[in-house]
Amino acid sequence: MKLDGTIAIEAPPRKVWELAINPLRLAGCVPGVQDLRQVDDRTFEGTVTASVGPIDGNFSFQSVVTEATFPDALVVQVQGSDSVTKSRLRMDVRASVAERGPAATDLAYHAVVSVQGRLAILGEMVLRATAGMMIAQVTRCLRSQLEPGVPAAAGSGDASDEPAISMPVPPPVE
Repeated sequence: MKLDGTIAIEAPPRKVWELAINPLRLAGCVPGVQDLRQVDDRTFEGTVTASVGPIDGNFSFQSVVTEATFPDALVVQVQGSDSVTKSRLRMDVRASVAERGPAATDLAYHAVVSVQGRLAILGEMVLRATAGMMIAQVTRCLRSQLEPGVPAAAGSGDASDEPAISMPVPPPVE
């Protein structure tokens, strides 16, 4: 599954980048992250409590920052498994920032996610819906931390607050 999008943030690119490359700060924007700990200067481990379709569980993960070159390349590899089905997840994420104005930034991301095990049986639509909800929450949190005057509960929940996620159209069923 591929997830692509751009998050518009009313803050300078360097400020957005500094938050994005700091996993300990960024984790505060990812719903359900718990027990994040730094293993070394590029490796972090923790757990995420999440619901994916009918399955609620704790997902242990390890993330490794493989590249961090401002403003074009933040590359992170994430691997993990869930506590209920023991399904495995691998995610390769690439992000960059681009100046959109004097104090405005586009944070672009591209993620390739692969899931093996019982979670994969739920299908891409369920996994994509869960990812979409999490990305929307991350977007609101980033804006609340970086944009002046945006309250912590930023976002009205309408479509303009939601980042774009490309979704392929499934082939017709015969």
